Amino acid sequence: MKKIIILLLAVVAFSFKTKAQTFHVPENYTLKEKADYGKYEDDVIKGIDWLQDTPWPLEEQKRMETNVFLMKWIQGSPTVSIEINGSVAKMTEKNPQLLMTFMGGYTKYALQNKTAFDKNKANQAGVKAVIDKYVVETDHKNNSLLNKLTKIDKDGKLADWMTSDFNKTK
Repeated sequence: MKKIIILLLAVVAFSFKTKAQTFHVPENYTLKEKADYGKYEDDVIKGIDWLQDTPWPLEEQKRMETNVFLMKWIQGSPTVSIEINGSVAKMTEKNPQLLMTFMGGYTKYALQNKTAFDKNKANQAGVKAVIDKYVVETDHKNNSLLNKLTKIDKDGKLADWMTSDFNKTK
């Protein structure tokens, strides 16, 4: 039994490592025309996944380049528009890396749900990405709202919180 558990852990660790290495920041990308953004949608999703899967202390240069690429794409995108409200600001104030995590979760949802886009579900995807990243990053700074949201999410009540409280935090 122990050998099976060790083997499973090794497979999971290996698959995480290979997944994290599969993204490459596009070189010499151009984001000027509306059509330019569509060409990079797959790269945007891969970059978001890479940031989500890669621990903060690893590959700092690639993390910075990925953040720059994603921020430029999100800021100029003709199809994705993100509003940062008080709840998002409060979630990310002590761990500013989580702001890109929120925008990534929102953007990924928007790109994967173009025909049935729902702003509330996009915000929830962003919040869920923040919670998931906060939980796995061992060197995060403590955040009382995220501690509360982690419990709410574990209890399966994140959608309820989104409906009742997401737009109320100032």
